[in-house]
Amino acid sequence: MKKYFPFLFFLLLLAQFVTAQPKPKQKEKEKPPTQKEMEELMKEAQKALDEMDPEDKRMMDSLGIKMPSFKEVPKIGDAALKKAYDDEMRLVPLKDNARIASIYKFPITESNVATYLSSTNVSVVSKLDGAKKSQAEQAWQQAKTSYHSSQALGNAAVSFFMMGYPDIALYMMGKACLEDPANTDNLNNYASMLSMCGGEQMAIPLLNSLNKKFPKNSTILNNLGQAWFGLGDIDKATKYLDTVIRMYRYHPQANQTQSKIDESKGQSSVAVEHMINSIKHAYTKEKEDRLRKLGHKLSSKDIDWPFKKKADPLAFASFKRPPYPKNVDECISLEKIWDQFIEDIEKEGNRLGKQLKIAEETFQKLQKQRMEENISIVRASINAGAPQGELTVVPFFTAKAALKLNEIYSDKTGSLAFRMNEVLKKLAYHEIAMVPNFQAYETNIHILDSLDLEQTGEGLPNKDFCPKKKAVANELLLSYNPPKEQLYNEYLRLYREKMDEEMNYLQYTMWPDEYEVAKLRVKLSWLGLLKENGAKYITRYKCEIKPLNYKMGPLAEFDDVHCEYHSKLDLYGGSISVDCSRMTTKLDLGVFKGTLKQDMNKDTFKEQFMNCSVEVGISKSVGVEKGPLKAEATAGATIGAEFDRKGLKDVVVKGGVGVSAGAGPATVEAGVEGTISIISGATTFEGSGILRK
Repeated sequence: MKKYFPFLFFLLLLAQFVTAQPKPKQKEKEKPPTQKEMEELMKEAQKALDEMDPEDKRMMDSLGIKMPSFKEVPKIGDAALKKAYDDEMRLVPLKDNARIASIYKFPITESNVATYLSSTNVSVVSKLDGAKKSQAEQAWQQAKTSYHSSQALGNAAVSFFMMGYPDIALYMMGKACLEDPANTDNLNNYASMLSMCGGEQMAIPLLNSLNKKFPKNSTILNNLGQAWFGLGDIDKATKYLDTVIRMYRYHPQANQTQSKIDESKGQSSVAVEHMINSIKHAYTKEKEDRLRKLGHKLSSKDIDWPFKKKADPLAFASFKRPPYPKNVDECISLEKIWDQFIEDIEKEGNRLGKQLKIAEETFQKLQKQRMEENISIVRASINAGAPQGELTVVPFFTAKAALKLNEIYSDKTGSLAFRMNEVLKKLAYHEIAMVPNFQAYETNIHILDSLDLEQTGEGLPNKDFCPKKKAVANELLLSYNPPKEQLYNEYLRLYREKMDEEMNYLQYTMWPDEYEVAKLRVKLSWLGLLKENGAKYITRYKCEIKPLNYKMGPLAEFDDVHCEYHSKLDLYGGSISVDCSRMTTKLDLGVFKGTLKQDMNKDTFKEQFMNCSVEVGISKSVGVEKGPLKAEATAGATIGAEFDRKGLKDVVVKGGVGVSAGAGPATVEAGVEGTISIISGATTFEGSGILRK
């Protein structure tokens, strides 16, 4: 792979060149770079490398990263550069009349499906190189020893496709279909693989046959639309995709491909609508980027959050503060109660502070390990000239959860932050508004003190002025404390609501050890707010004391919040597990022998298709319509997975026995013994698929 490394940098420079071009005028079309321009760009890159600071070079050497060379410029030619540029800029493929003409003209029936499959398999296998065929046959034989049903064998093939090995998947699925041509799940998945690997013309006859057997099945209709799109017959593609969208408004793949068609026709607003509908079902960063390119900024309202939020996850609402006093007698009674409450809070704070210190040390240690692992992957990838592993820079659902967090942090009118700020303003206004009341209190007390002095002494009335002074104090306390308490309690309620939302979403954006730190910090912050006693106290007028019958119980305890969402796709030779912030992909190749374990790479996976969805069902339940699983189906517990050429992008749990849509805690497991249906997405149309090379 090292021989491709300079070319990878060349492509990067090409991308930089294109994006650096001045924005064309409205009627002026952008032009592709020429060979001469690319040579100049490569010279500039080499010059930049030659002038690199020696200290930076030493740092690169210490990381084990070998510096590239741009002295040998690839001779690609203007025509090839233009084609690459046009392919990159094109929204829909050109119509491929030759491949359309080669489509099998006769209907596929039970009597001839085996013959068609046999012929198709021969064509597919002829496209695979010798090493891949050997690996695929080895994988097939291993699967045969583990499974004996055609369903499980077909799902084993889909597993390879999901894990990034389409050539092995095609080979195995072809054999599985031949063993049981009546298995319609396998036929649909084989057609999907054919289509997304550049064999759309071979997929269409199978899909037409399935469409007659299972009319109005959105998965089959979508797969037909995607196949015709790949062949460049946009009118036929639109007919099928439009039908699918009418059946299910938020279909992830039909909407995404239709959006490209809309944009190619200059219908930007419709293209945006279709992309929003697609992202409503399943989020990917690529979809968000495309929406941004179309001029739409994604908001939290545009996405569904499939996981149930836990109300009051840390039990903040269970903490009760002593009330603010409304008169002098309550000031005397509540002062000691508040002192004890604050003492209890400080003890709890000290305990949590010690836990926080340990949690921070654990987080720093594990964060360092994660960084070192990522550096190791980057170093190996640069030296090999190809990706050598998956970077774990942020947790799996970070981008999706960040949209929800942005809404919490927003200070726009009506938001939580806005309402909290409004309460703080009212608290400040209350202090200002009470200034005259405090002045009046001081004046009245001064007058009463003067009158009291005048009538106190031997031979004077010596009346008790305490009740009068107490009445003046009570009037001030009643005007100041209850409104302030009400406002502060409203602030606490809003803060609690904000923290509830924040802690629910942060568990999807933070590593578990990082989340533990965040939880402890939030608990300490809550304790700090609880012990804030902003009441006015007047305790010196102790005449006619009426004790307050109020008892404060022990300090409440925090609840803890743990991940309650777990899903696992048990694949043949591996698994994909999602536990809130953690997504773990395991490829267990110990069952295989020979070169299969040594030669697994995802380079070809990235060449085949733009995106696809996979529906994985636990079982076909009674009453569930037969045929491929559909994106909109909710009967029977399923896991929906969204893929693109970089791998798994989103996981959606849907309802059924034991699992309800958006409910939690949700633990779902599905795999090769269940039902798996591939929902095709748009293919690449640069002619680089396995079946078009």
